[in-house]
Amino acid sequence: RYPNAHIAWVVEPAARDVVEHHPDLDEVVVWDRPKWKGLLKSGRLGELRREFTAFRDHLRSRRFDFALDLQGLSRSALVALVSGARTRIGLGSREGTSAIMHQRFPTGLTPGEMSGEPRILAEWLGLDTSNWGMDLQLAPGARAGARAKLAEAGVDGPYILLVPFTTRDWKHWVESRWGPLARRLQDEFGLPLVMTGGPADRAAADRIRPQAGDALVDLVGRTSLGEAMAVVAEAALVVGVDTGLTHAAHGFRRPTICLFGPSGYHAPPTPMTRMVRHHLTCAPCHSLGTGPTCGGAFTCMDLISEREVLSRARELLDAYPPVASGAA
Repeated sequence: RYPNAHIAWVVEPAARDVVEHHPDLDEVVVWDRPKWKGLLKSGRLGELRREFTAFRDHLRSRRFDFALDLQGLSRSALVALVSGARTRIGLGSREGTSAIMHQRFPTGLTPGEMSGEPRILAEWLGLDTSNWGMDLQLAPGARAGARAKLAEAGVDGPYILLVPFTTRDWKHWVESRWGPLARRLQDEFGLPLVMTGGPADRAAADRIRPQAGDALVDLVGRTSLGEAMAVVAEAALVVGVDTGLTHAAHGFRRPTICLFGPSGYHAPPTPMTRMVRHHLTCAPCHSLGTGPTCGGAFTCMDLISEREVLSRARELLDAYPPVASGAA
């Protein structure tokens, strides 16, 4: 709607690869929050003050008219506040942040149902949403780097990608089921199985890999985020929990099976998406601020069976047959 507007996006370092090369952005501002936390923890308050001042001055030099807080968290609201934007708009502002927003847009959705929120906000802002969809852009060299690492691991054709890891316990599927699932997927479809994740997932990956035998190629912690996104972009099928790389599969229009518990999509974001989810009356437990009501049993995830996942895999691979890497 505003082709001459300067559009900037503030991200933490880990997310830079996701947005840095998007053609509709004029600027990506990196907020090194992990560094700030380290300075605070080590008592280097003078250096922290200088970092904050430089960050604030950089944002205010842009003289922003609007700041859109799409996370609705205290840290994202802080960025909106220090930006000096004349109008601050929050999406579902929580953690006490609604008081510092000029306008707060309530989600209007059941807590935990998230995929419809940005579109509803866009409509509220008067934007055209007739051609709505995620648009991801890979960093230059990310695809070549991903292909090189896949080839080094012996994968040179179509493959199924497993994304088992996230930061929230209540979003994890039962760990002991990933290995047997990998074997059954390979037995039925004859495709290599690839597993990806970040360095923090290394210990869990080491537990899963032996359960899968020779069925699983382990790239966990061995790619940059941009390369991991490229691995997603070329997968014949993605099977993942509620985490960033699973969501990225929708942006690349890949057949995707989402294993969701108490949170998830308001509706499947693409025709190539299948959700495996058991709706329980206790969901969404995480939004209550008191921890899971199941005492840590995570019943909603435990109810998801390998049979359900295999059924969705057959459905998707029949509808969208694998093609050679790079042919899409």
